[in-house]
Amino acid sequence: MSSFKKKILTGLLSGALLLTGAQALAAPPEMPDDDNDWQAEEAAHIGGWAKFFAERYGVDSAQVETALNNGVHIEDVRHAAVLAKLSGKNFLDVLAMKVDWPQVADKLGITREQMRNFFKQEREEGFAKHAGVDVKTLRSLLKDGYDPRDIAVAAKIAKASGKDVKSVLGKRKINNTWEDVAKSFGVDVKDLMPQHPRHKPPTR
Repeated sequence: MSSFKKKILTGLLSGALLLTGAQALAAPPEMPDDDNDWQAEEAAHIGGWAKFFAERYGVDSAQVETALNNGVHIEDVRHAAVLAKLSGKNFLDVLAMKVDWPQVADKLGITREQMRNFFKQEREEGFAKHAGVDVKTLRSLLKDGYDPRDIAVAAKIAKASGKDVKSVLGKRKINNTWEDVAKSFGVDVKDLMPQHPRHKPPTR
């Protein structure tokens, strides 16, 4: 599988289905020097990705793994998994229908509004999980006009300090920084930085 596909999946699996301007892409794993090691690690990655799609969209992990091993592009796997979830059809049957994904959606009776709502909900859930807030709180804060990036930082400070995320957001002013806010709550900003393990298959 190409490096490009690995980058896409690593992003998906690290919570990168985010709202406007808010991203947290993990670095893709480096290729081991030994070919046998790389083949073993590649197999582990494909298994991890298959599990991820199975858990997120309710499709058969073995079918997903087969598709990935057969060289199906990861975006096609995701489209097929989403449409299978929304239509109640078998993943492989949906994948086999692919000519143009909007046409497949039409054949399955899935509207564009359904797709928009699904992906909107998925983005919100992915961002909420990454930020460490529940979806209801996220939606409320977005409705109040808070920037997604500020919500993400404030949520991490709130979690580290045991405070409410909205009270943390209220401390951010035009004349201070998020580092200042973190310090005011006794939080070291270094503790808020994600640590990405290397040479491990992707997990949720």
